[in-house]
Amino acid sequence: MVGENWFSIAAAKMNWASARQKTIAENVANADTPGFVGRDVHSFESFLDAAHDPTRESPEVAAATNSWGGSFDGNKVVLEEQMVLSNQAASSFQLAARLYRKGHDLIGIAVSSK
Repeated sequence: MVGENWFSIAAAKMNWASARQKTIAENVANADTPGFVGRDVHSFESFLDAAHDPTRESPEVAAATNSWGGSFDGNKVVLEEQMVLSNQAASSFQLAARLYRKGHDLIGIAVSSK
């Protein structure tokens, strides 16, 4: 039970970070689109809170609330901000993947020592 919970949380974090990275990529792709408002996924905590909802497969995406500014044509995407967010999402994914791998290694050690 504990191992299953550990792996499911790590897998959920990787799913959340992937969805965030995809959303950030869409923001960057629309950085020159007049009037485009950048988007972001809801927090990982809210994604975990809603994990019991069987209709929800991925994190919710909404308009980004905190932006570094915008351009005169109404575009609210700042590439520097998106690169920072992208780095945060990549770091979150890598950490979850490492924890998942370490959990797998621990189970392997436990099984092989018996």
